[in-house]
Amino acid sequence: MGRHHELHAGPGTVHWGIFDASLPPVLEIESGDAVTLHCLSGTPEVLPHGRFEILPEHLEVHEKVPPEPVGHIMTGPVAVRGAVPGDVLEVRILDVQLRQDWGWNLIRPWRVLCPRSSPTSGSFMSRWTASAWSPSCLGASTCRSPPSSV
Repeated sequence: MGRHHELHAGPGTVHWGIFDASLPPVLEIESGDAVTLHCLSGTPEVLPHGRFEILPEHLEVHEKVPPEPVGHIMTGPVAVRGAVPGDVLEVRILDVQLRQDWGWNLIRPWRVLCPRSSPTSGSFMSRWTASAWSPSCLGASTCRSPPSSV
């Protein structure tokens, strides 16, 4: 394996929206390098209240990076030196670690993988720990228990 890089989420390394090839890379790596990406999720309206950890860089991104009408907070892009359009890139996810003690999801009718499974809108907030998570309706309009396999 090559070098290891760490890309922190912050105003200079994130954008709102979708994957877009026209954006300049914030990190360029060699083939075989490893990257730890730090990610953020959620607009100011969905941040939990109360005794939850809100990362300082999350608030800084909200303050300094204007949200786009569509999409998520995306860390990157990351370029692979020498790669050109049409190349096949192999990406291996080696590990996923929680950075905060909460997570959320928004369900919109007919915009999910199985449209028949979600005819109504709602949001889902959950409390996370290093080993498990439990659903809680923290201001959510809809709260459903996650599948037992999660």
